[in-house]
This record gives sequence, C-alpha cells and structure tokens, in this order.
Amino acid sequence: MKSRQRAIGCILLVVAAALPAFGQPPPIPIHPKPGTPGTPDRTVLIFLPQQLFSGEEFEPALGQLSLAGLQTRIASSDTGVAVSMGEILVKPDLALLDAQVADYAGLVLIGGSGAALYWSDSLLQARCREFAESGRVVAAIGIAPITLARAGVLKGRKATVFHERSAINWLKESGAEFSFRELVTDRNIITAAGEEQARDFGKAVAAAVLNPPPATRNSSK
Repeated sequence: MKSRQRAIGCILLVVAAALPAFGQPPPIPIHPKPGTPGTPDRTVLIFLPQQLFSGEEFEPALGQLSLAGLQTRIASSDTGVAVSMGEILVKPDLALLDAQVADYAGLVLIGGSGAALYWSDSLLQARCREFAESGRVVAAIGIAPITLARAGVLKGRKATVFHERSAINWLKESGAEFSFRELVTDRNIITAAGEEQARDFGKAVAAAVLNPPPATRNSSK
C-alpha cells in the first residue's frame, strides 16, 4: 500500500506539466443534486479543480458533510462541468470569483492531480486567507494543502499533506509544522493526506463547523 501511495504521489506532483497536452477524457455523466444557499453558519464551500479532481477525496467528504446536516456549495474556476480523475462529472454551483466569504462557515479544497494547477492561483490563495483570517474553517486534502501553504495560512500551524518528499518540503518551507499524521486539526485549519482519510476528513470538517473553538470566532462573520 505504501509503495502504491508513493507511486501515485509522484504522478500527482509531475502531472501539472503534462496537463496541457491531455485531451479531456470521455466523462461518465453523473448529475449530483444542485447545491442551494443555506444558513451561512451551516454552509460549506467546496472548491474543485476544473479538471482531474479526486472523486475518491470529494465524494466521501461531501457525504459526511451532508450526513452532519450541513449545506454545501461547489465552486470551481467557472461554472463549466468539472471532471474528476475517474471521469465523474460535477456541475459547480458558482465560480470562485463570485463566492462571498460571509456566506459560508468554511472552505474545503479537494485534491487530485488537477489541484497542482491551483497551487499558485492568486484568487484561490486570497480566498483561503480571507476564510482563515476571519476564523472560518479552512480544510484541504491530498496535494491541495500546498495551496494553503503558498497562501501563507499554514505558517506556524500543524499540518499534513500527501506523503511525498517534495510536497512535505513545500509545507515546511512555508513555515508549517509538518506532521506525519494523516489527518491533522489545528484550530480552524484541517488537513489530510489523501483519499484513505476522506471520510474522517469530512467528519472533522463537519465537527469544526458545528462546534468551532471559541478562539476562531470572528465578529466580522
């Protein structure tokens, strides 16, 4: 299992360079229930890479948020159909540009090889900082925590990422206190190493949204 994870990690971390050369795969049509606006304190914004997100991370995490009674809204670069690595189709509810932080209790970043294209995305980094600075929950799984690191929100925080040397080094260089634990919660920041933790990751996000530590509350919410 560990050797399989390392092999997958290498693929994830180099695939960004090859993505422009890939054609879009023939998708398997799946029509998820459209998200609807809810009470901000019980609504979570989930960001999906437009192409090649991890369905194995997304679906279990989404399921746990729904089981906890939370509303979810799906965002991506735009409202065009997002396609997973396994050819699952998801229609985003809104473009990230249109997401207002005050409308949500938390932000979740889903990984997958396509997440590498967003590590340096200035808009996504800005949204991560806005959520974190207002005390809202900010969570990422797989290789997506690298976006949090580059946004500066992991400085001085315990965090994890997909267990591959380059990914770990990026977290450390950002000032994060890297942990080899596969699921890490540090106040309002939650990170997980990959798909095997997706269900527990979703549970941790739900718990943090429903029972936030008093210190993370912000009057500007």
